[in-house]
Amino acid sequence: MTEEKKIKIGKIFNKITTVLFVLFFISVFVIPIMNKTFFLVSTIVIAVLFCISCIISHICLKDYKPQ
Repeated sequence: MTEEKKIKIGKIFNKITTVLFVLFFISVFVIPIMNKTFFLVSTIVIAVLFCISCIISHICLKDYKPQ
């Protein structure tokens, strides 16, 4: 995989991580409205996807130095 492709993938996953971070806080603050089971499942899914996205972004952007 070329460096440009790695950087592009890393930036995309960085944006996905930001969206998942915002979704996590939205789901936490909307807890009284949701069913408890749905809340727990959605929070766990968002957290796992956030972790995976962070790891992929970190691997792809570890040597990236913006100009």
